[in-house]
Amino acid sequence: MPLADETAQVLRDLNPWWATPPVVRPDPPAFQRPLVAEISTRLRRPKNLIEVVRGPRQVGKTTGIYQIIRDLIGSGRSGTDILFLRFDLELLREEPGILRTAFRWFTEEVRRRPAEEGPPCYVFLDEVHKLRRWSDEVKHLGDTFPVRMLLTGSSSVLVARGGRESLAGRVFTTELPTFSFREILECWQPGIAEALPARLRFNDVFDGALTAFVEKFGALRSQQQASIRRQLERYYLRGGYPRLYGGEAEDRWADYLTETVFQNVLGADIPDIFPVRHPELLRFLYLSIARNTGREIAQSALAEEANAAKISTNQVTVGQYLRYLSDALLVREFRRYPLAKKRTARVPSKITLTDLGVRNAIFRGAPSLWESDPSHIGPLVETLVQGVIRDHNLQVHFFRDYEDPANRRSTIRKVDFVAERLDGTVVPVEVKFRRRIDESDLQGLQLFRRRYAPPLSIVVTRETAQWNEKDRILLIPLETFLVAF
Repeated sequence: MPLADETAQVLRDLNPWWATPPVVRPDPPAFQRPLVAEISTRLRRPKNLIEVVRGPRQVGKTTGIYQIIRDLIGSGRSGTDILFLRFDLELLREEPGILRTAFRWFTEEVRRRPAEEGPPCYVFLDEVHKLRRWSDEVKHLGDTFPVRMLLTGSSSVLVARGGRESLAGRVFTTELPTFSFREILECWQPGIAEALPARLRFNDVFDGALTAFVEKFGALRSQQQASIRRQLERYYLRGGYPRLYGGEAEDRWADYLTETVFQNVLGADIPDIFPVRHPELLRFLYLSIARNTGREIAQSALAEEANAAKISTNQVTVGQYLRYLSDALLVREFRRYPLAKKRTARVPSKITLTDLGVRNAIFRGAPSLWESDPSHIGPLVETLVQGVIRDHNLQVHFFRDYEDPANRRSTIRKVDFVAERLDGTVVPVEVKFRRRIDESDLQGLQLFRRRYAPPLSIVVTRETAQWNEKDRILLIPLETFLVAF
């Protein structure tokens, strides 16, 4: 079926790099998120897996596509080898067989040679989940032609589900969360960021790289460290959505965040994909997690809480809705370590929001980061900390057990997070955001060390930096920990 003239013109408008000389429009910012840079590098290698980028709205997925296209052209690729489609445009979604038809038209009218000849084609499909039967179309294109593909979706639930069902073994998925504290500094405070030691991946922590980072960070001038602390106060309040720092939503940051999450994601993205029969329950659960972020919550307790609020539900439905929120990257759920063979809803999970700014927007503020009671501020700091405990091939849990498992009357000990590599090696991360750290504060960590012998243990503190060589425990201030990744 030939491509409609109107659709062809839309494709030309979307792909200005087909012109001579090629131009990328809109012109993307110079700062490139590290995860985007990694994807760009992989796409320029010989044919590999399909790249899938999952992430919530407004975190820079489309901007990342423009940056990768700029990289491709800058490295010598022809603009006429690059096809970009946006499926948030109804005209493209409604065109019958748009992906096959558009690709055929592109190779004939723009590239002017078959896809099998010459350098590879690069195909970027933005908001692909909005296209009906998208995974079958992508599978056909990837199986038939030697193309490099990147897919993005704001409604990450569908990208994940489609990838599992139709593209098993064919995709490499990158989760693109809101900006980290270091990314905020690098993008909007480059003068501060350029003084920082080189960035780490969290997997580097297992090999001891964080200890050296702390030493280098401590060598910064006191003025530089004070500037970083001041910036952290703002990040703690507003979170990592980039539009809150570029001047677009400075004065109405709380309204912007609540609109983005409640109207767009909870109100549209998730119900458009999953059978959300009770949207009021979805909102209620998100609000409950926002109120209790960083704490252990059982599904049965959430169901009871909802019923008490006159929202009729049960544990099974609550569990389903929590999965929707988690797959949409709005919340993050941590299971108890070591993992039980069979998951049960009766055992509480630790749940946090993925972005603390949304919690603060909902409740119109947050307790002071530096002056509040540690027991009050602790779960909020944990919500900040979890944001950087992520990497490819890394699982994150929490630890909670009796000091003597055979004695249910013995003291319960906890560790806030447990990072686990594929080989089973673990690193515990405990948050103790207080001026003084006593031995009694580390009893949970010490119990974990005795049982599982991690290569090192981490304690995120308010201001203490110290390396205990004997016990291999690293005490690291919050701002140092956050800018390391």
